[in-house]
Amino acid sequence: MGKKKSKKNQKPRMSAKSNKKYTLPAVFGAVVGAILFGGYLYLQPAPTPVAPAMGNLIETRPVLTPALFTGKAALAYRYAAEIPKVIDSQFCYCYCKRDHGHKTLLTCFTTMHGSKCGVCIDEVIYAYELYKSGKTLDEIVKAVDDRFYRPYKRHL
Repeated sequence: MGKKKSKKNQKPRMSAKSNKKYTLPAVFGAVVGAILFGGYLYLQPAPTPVAPAMGNLIETRPVLTPALFTGKAALAYRYAAEIPKVIDSQFCYCYCKRDHGHKTLLTCFTTMHGSKCGVCIDEVIYAYELYKSGKTLDEIVKAVDDRFYRPYKRHL
C-alpha cells in the first residue's frame, strides 16, 4: 500500500473566500492612511456661506413650523426658518405686499400664504441654494430679482 504523507510538509489550504494574502505592513499602511486622511478632513474648516443668516428683521413674527406642510412647501418653510435674514431681504414677486400687505418674502412664511404660492416657494428655495453656494446677501437679492422680476401689467 502507499505511504501516507505527513501533514508537516503539506501547504495549508486556503479557502475560496480568502484567496488573497495581506501582509502586515500593507494592512498597517492602509489603517494609518485612513486615520491620517480622516484627521485631515476633520481639521478642514467647514464651508460657511458668506451671506449672514441672522440679524435685525423687518418681519418679526416667527416662521410657521415646516411640520404643518409637505413636499416643497415644507422645504421652503424650513429654509425660511433657517435663513430668515436672507429671506427677509427679498421682495416677494407674487406681489403680496401690494395685494396682502406683506412686508417681505419672509412674511409669506409667517402665514399659510407661503404654502399655497408657487412663486414664494420657488423664491425661497432659489435664495437658499444661492446662500448655500456662498453668495453674499447682495448677490442673492440681485439673482432673485433677475430671475423672478416680471413687470406687473394690469389687464383692463
